[in-house]
Amino acid sequence: MSLACGAGLVCAAQGPADSNLRMEDVLAALGRISETPHAIPCDSGGFDVPRGGHLQGIQQVVIDGRPFLVLSGSASDESYLALIGLEGSMGRVAAVKPLMSRPFNHAGGFQVCGNYLAVGIEDDNTKMTSRVWILRLAELLHAAGPRPLVEIERTGAYQRATAGAVAMARVRDRHLLCVGTWDSATIDIYLSSAKALDDPACAFAFRETWDARSADRSDWSDRDYASYQNLNLVVDTNDTVFLVGFAHTGGADVMDVFELRMETSVPVEKRLRKVLRRALHGRETSFRHGSGLVIADANTVAVLACGYQEFVIECFESERNARSNDTEQVDRP
Repeated sequence: MSLACGAGLVCAAQGPADSNLRMEDVLAALGRISETPHAIPCDSGGFDVPRGGHLQGIQQVVIDGRPFLVLSGSASDESYLALIGLEGSMGRVAAVKPLMSRPFNHAGGFQVCGNYLAVGIEDDNTKMTSRVWILRLAELLHAAGPRPLVEIERTGAYQRATAGAVAMARVRDRHLLCVGTWDSATIDIYLSSAKALDDPACAFAFRETWDARSADRSDWSDRDYASYQNLNLVVDTNDTVFLVGFAHTGGADVMDVFELRMETSVPVEKRLRKVLRRALHGRETSFRHGSGLVIADANTVAVLACGYQEFVIECFESERNARSNDTEQVDRP
């Protein structure tokens, strides 16, 4: 499937119902992403970003055969997801769907996995409790709004039971869930019971916490670990798992890539091994806010980013695909 979807819009591939497409060479595909983005014009559709908070995550989805962008965000009184329909070369905000009311008024970075979405919703005041919801995407079109198929309740120490960035992927017969706490200083790892996500018996068991402070960085590509506001999981055709973190640091939007080694023989201090950093440069967006991957096919991936308190969208595409889009737009009568 081509990455272009209209003039300058990425197009997420439809893979299995409960997982994203596996990639052939994750590092090569990420290395081809352009350092500068192009804008995706977005009509507000009469909606405003809810007051008292900001946008925090972005993913592209296909619901009932139609492409949408989904954005997560916080507000004074509630957390929410915003749904943006993609039509031709631009987007239009179609709905803003409440999730939970205060104190769970902060929806963080999230990830789509097939026909499902995993998002963290936290109390960003006490910073001691959160919820992780797994939703069916189709419910975003329902008037009543989405309700969780799976809910994980989290409580604990200050900044250690939050859920500011959540990633999910299917690995073999189970779903892997990574929950980044405040600034992703620790990452809590869960594994599913191998039941289908929409099976009432589906449950996730906590496995362990990886802590950046005690991590073994001796074999990292560089030793920097940033304040990741969004985390995404990508699995290759050999079942190697990569965790991609998005942050703004040193004046650049950085995309840091870690190999996530799940073997029980690997100590938790070596669970993550950094293998790549890409420095990108948003024009009107920042990885301090919403960002996320779009897998177009087994060899092509793009990065989306959104504004802080306005519906502004930018896309970092594969350089060769971006050149192809430019040519198509020039040649179009």
